[in-house]
Amino acid sequence: MSTIDLTPLDQPGTAASETPGLHHAYEDLVQGYPKLAGRMGAMPEVAMFRRFGALNCRNLLYLQSELVELENKLRRLEYEDSQSTVGDKRFFARDHWLLMASTQMKDGVLRSGDTKQLDLVRQIRGVLKEYNTAIIQQAQIIQMGKPDNYDIQDIQKFLVSDHMIPKGLLGPDREIWGTFNDTSTMSKELICLRPRQDADSFSRFTGAHVITFLQKFGFARWMKKDERFGALAVRTESIFRFTFWVTSLIASAMPVISIVVLIKLKALTARLATIAAFNALLSICLTVFSDAKRTDVFAVTAA
Repeated sequence: MSTIDLTPLDQPGTAASETPGLHHAYEDLVQGYPKLAGRMGAMPEVAMFRRFGALNCRNLLYLQSELVELENKLRRLEYEDSQSTVGDKRFFARDHWLLMASTQMKDGVLRSGDTKQLDLVRQIRGVLKEYNTAIIQQAQIIQMGKPDNYDIQDIQKFLVSDHMIPKGLLGPDREIWGTFNDTSTMSKELICLRPRQDADSFSRFTGAHVITFLQKFGFARWMKKDERFGALAVRTESIFRFTFWVTSLIASAMPVISIVVLIKLKALTARLATIAAFNALLSICLTVFSDAKRTDVFAVTAA
């Protein structure tokens, strides 16, 4: 069950730690990477990083090329040893123990003359392990979800807030997340350690504006600030619970309203127009208030 908060109020130029008596998880951390890491640790949804897809693929290509060369070298060496009369070399391809025993000494010299094939096998084993690990890691990385736009904006605001200024990030990596006013420098391959669960448009809109709504209508004065952020926050579960009840209310009211309206209408053309309007409204509601697929929307409205 997620307990991560949706909307910490860290606006550019303000800091929650300035509020008397408040303390958040990263207040005592040094500005820069330590404070940014503290923020990400407290709110995993904003723990987003560049996956370096091209570099990872380049690394795989280099390892693959190295393995191809080593494989060809091993084949040549296997053939040469199979034709050799020195020691047990001709049996290496048929008895692994003899290959492993090539490091043993006999009468002061190596029993099979050299350990070239064994050394090459061990070299291949190391490179192959690195290659397999890298390719599995890359397969897992590309399956990781992208960060939500709202969380990207959150980290952009944090980077220019009093938490990070004037001693924020200085290196070129500071542009990975872009800025609130200029997203052109933002990396297109950001991944998130814990992306937000898929939600319908209504839930996403509500989550993005709930704090603004609570402040505007005065409800925020009765809310306690979250100690992790030193700011107001609303739990994800609360958002989904609210939108669920709103969606359920609309879903139960629509059939009743449509029947009442149709009863009031006498003209056939007016009834047909009303039915068409309610069908259109139903498809809009399915799109906005649920995560229904296109096929689901078509099936429901056509039924």
